[in-house]
Amino acid sequence: MKKINLVLLHGWLFDSFIWRDLKTDLENSFCVKSPNLTKHMRNREKMISSELNIENYLKDESWKNILIGYSFGGMMCVRFALENTRISKLILINSCFPSSYNEINDKEIDSLIANLTENKDDTIKKFIYKCCKDSVTHKKDFKRLLGLKRKYLNIDSEDLIQSLENIKELRASLSKKNSLKIDTLIIQGEHDSFFPPLSNKENKYSNIEHRIVKGMAHYPFLSFHNEIKTEIIRFIEG
Repeated sequence: MKKINLVLLHGWLFDSFIWRDLKTDLENSFCVKSPNLTKHMRNREKMISSELNIENYLKDESWKNILIGYSFGGMMCVRFALENTRISKLILINSCFPSSYNEINDKEIDSLIANLTENKDDTIKKFIYKCCKDSVTHKKDFKRLLGLKRKYLNIDSEDLIQSLENIKELRASLSKKNSLKIDTLIIQGEHDSFFPPLSNKENKYSNIEHRIVKGMAHYPFLSFHNEIKTEIIRFIEG
C-alpha cells in the first residue's frame, strides 16, 4: 500500500494556522504539510503560473499525493491539479468550483479592495463575520475568530489588495472549460455566504463527490472540526 502525503492550502486573509487542530489529527495516519502561502499570494507571477512551490511539498511515486484546499486555497488546488499528474485525489472545502453562481466574482472583489483601502480594520472584521454568518454557531465562532484578527491586521493592505487582484486572474483561468479527471471531494457548508452549495443538477462530473455539512457556514475549522475530519478521512481511505 502506498503511503499518503497530504498538502493543505489555506484561504485568503488566513494562514496555515487554520489547519492546526486538523493537521494534528491527520498526522496520526498521514504525512501532512501545510505551507504558509501568504508570500506567494503577493507574487503575481507565481500565482498565475501556478508554481506556488507546491511541487516542493509533493512526495515521489511511491506515495499518494492529495491536495486539500480551503476557500481560495481550493482554487489553487484545482489549478495545480489540472496541470500535474502526481496528484491522486483532491479535496475542496468551501471553495470556488465552476457553477452557475458564486458570490466571489470580480465585482465583489473590487468592492472588497475599495473597502480595504478606505478602512482596513472594519473591512477585515466584516469579512470574518461573513465567514461565520448563518452558521448555527456563528456567535461563538465570530467571537473566537475576532480574537485572532490582530495577527491578520498586521498584514500590509497593499499585500492584501495584490492577493485579491491575483485571485481575479486565477478565477479567470479556472472559468475556462477544464477537465478535472481525478477523484475529487467538495465539502460545502449549508450556509456558506461565499459559495452556496451546488445542486445535484450542477454536478456533471462523475468523479466529483459533493458533501453538504448542515449548519456550517464558510469557516469550518472551529465548530465543525469533527465533521470535516470525518469526511476527509472517509474520502482518503475509500
